[in-house]
Amino acid sequence: MRAGARSRGSLIRTFLTGAGGYVGLHILRDLLEAGHEVTAVVRSPGKLGPFAEHRRLSIALTDLEDGARVADALPGHDACVHAALLWGDPRAELDVRDVAVAARLFDAAGSVGVKRCIYISSAAVHRPFSSEMCEESCLGASDLYGATKAAGELFLRAACAVHPMTGVVVRPGPVVGPPAFADGSFRSPDRIAEMVAAAVEGRPIEARRDDGRQFSDVSTVANVVRLLTAAPNPLPAYLCVDRDIITWERVAQLVVECLSSTSEVHVVTQDAERAIPRFRTERLERLTGGPAHAERALVAHIRHLARTLVASGAGLPAPA
Repeated sequence: MRAGARSRGSLIRTFLTGAGGYVGLHILRDLLEAGHEVTAVVRSPGKLGPFAEHRRLSIALTDLEDGARVADALPGHDACVHAALLWGDPRAELDVRDVAVAARLFDAAGSVGVKRCIYISSAAVHRPFSSEMCEESCLGASDLYGATKAAGELFLRAACAVHPMTGVVVRPGPVVGPPAFADGSFRSPDRIAEMVAAAVEGRPIEARRDDGRQFSDVSTVANVVRLLTAAPNPLPAYLCVDRDIITWERVAQLVVECLSSTSEVHVVTQDAERAIPRFRTERLERLTGGPAHAERALVAHIRHLARTLVASGAGLPAPA
């Protein structure tokens, strides 16, 4: 583990957890390209791919559950970005462990003088969704994932109340886009993965006309985090989603088009039309200077999934 020196002039020293993950690698790339000195917390430097040898990168080889080693690596940083997620089988209480890790990290960061802590939460903290929501809407957390993220947000607020530290929460929706590099970590919303698998096999794809989501381009999430490391007087939370809703019918159509699949899209219409839940995005747009648009990232996401399935022997010609 290599300790870093304090920031020099306008240079920002950033401590990044989850650096080897899908979102974390995009954040790491943006921070390094912006001139940050970054300490990446990983268990395997191989996950960092081409970034591993970057001259402004220090690597902390440790498990986040080793609180003492993580705390030893924190001094000297201006910002802490917590992008890691300990998740898996709920029967193993990984959700509880994730909250414990976040709570210890936020308190340790405040204790050693880190001035700003940014937490990658999720729009899932607003479940069950209502017709219109914003950052100030009550947290609902109707499932374990949403509850875990909501608990992490509360522990960040508690750490900021105890220490002179600014806490900022970023809440993405379903994150889409390609990996940060060819063999980099990649995650996909289950529903998109299921549609792509069906299209590869030529099976019908079912989608409701009155259902959709505001997706999050993974590059937008990374850009927002970068901006928030230095933004003067940031607000406590930012919903990081596309201004526009993309319906699942549209997603299914894009899947079929991208793969030149023979699958048919079966559109299901409910008896009673309902409004698709929507997040307001004015706060995000003020930060970034304009609305986010995720459809291009969604197409790249679909194509990457298709290539992955083709490489595994599914048999469909790779998309152009």
